[in-house]
Amino acid sequence: MALAILLPFSARAEVVDKVVAIVNQEPITLYDVDRLMAQNVDEIKKAAATGDQKEKFQDFRSMALQKLIGEKLLDQELERRKIVITDADMQKSVEGIMKRNNLTDAQFKSELGKQGMTWEQYTVTLKAQLKKVKFMSEVLAPRVKVTDADLDEFFAKHPEQFAPYQSVKMAQIIIPVDSAASDSDLQAAQKRAEEISAKAKGGSNFEDLGKKTPNPQTAIPEIYQVNQLAPAIIEVLGDLQPGGVSQPVRSSMGIHVVKLYERKTLAGEEYKQVREQLREKVFEEKMGDEMDKYLDELKGKSYVEVKS
Repeated sequence: MALAILLPFSARAEVVDKVVAIVNQEPITLYDVDRLMAQNVDEIKKAAATGDQKEKFQDFRSMALQKLIGEKLLDQELERRKIVITDADMQKSVEGIMKRNNLTDAQFKSELGKQGMTWEQYTVTLKAQLKKVKFMSEVLAPRVKVTDADLDEFFAKHPEQFAPYQSVKMAQIIIPVDSAASDSDLQAAQKRAEEISAKAKGGSNFEDLGKKTPNPQTAIPEIYQVNQLAPAIIEVLGDLQPGGVSQPVRSSMGIHVVKLYERKTLAGEEYKQVREQLREKVFEEKMGDEMDKYLDELKGKSYVEVKS
């Protein structure tokens, strides 16, 4: 067990059978909790360097226990509702997974083997997942309503998720740097870019500054689709307000100084094109909230005892 390195030897035996919670007469053991916590072992190790290991360990253990209580309540509810997954349901799901990943039956089973999972183990896990999906579709989905106001609110809160559909009016001055440039040449280009950035921020005309470089046309404002820009440029744009000038930023083309004139957000036909994608994201978010509410309802109607 991955977390064994965090526990003294005398404590390892007790995790196998020590009951830490009872959910409607079904136990959750310390072993169950620590097995789920294993995915956080790296963060707990890092916390040891700052003296916060004990606190982190307890935080993750508490979160793992609450997650297991929720899963146990949901499993019991699925059993009570007698939700059934047929062989046809299983076959359809497996065929869909193989098709999306372009795998044959033999290749799929080979991939499972590489992950240390047998076909029998996989089918058990898949059936449990499909039961939950069916429950959410039949019971929770009817509770979730996504309005136009919800879509507008989501977009306003998460504009970065729709950056590929956005455009900006910007200009950039590029100081070319050859891929085989020496350190001294690179330092000279960096210094030149820093001088341009400082002058532009000080009020000098950006286009005039660009005329003195090898690529004067790039200093002229143009409309760019955000998803067509280099990642480094996209990142620096995120920190700029209209009228702002960036610090020098490196790309495969050289060293850039960017000035943002206008940030164009989704509107009109563009907004309509991504509306269904937006609706799906909002629906998933609301489904998560609805699941949390449903589990709280189950807790209120169930016997849940957390032991010290």
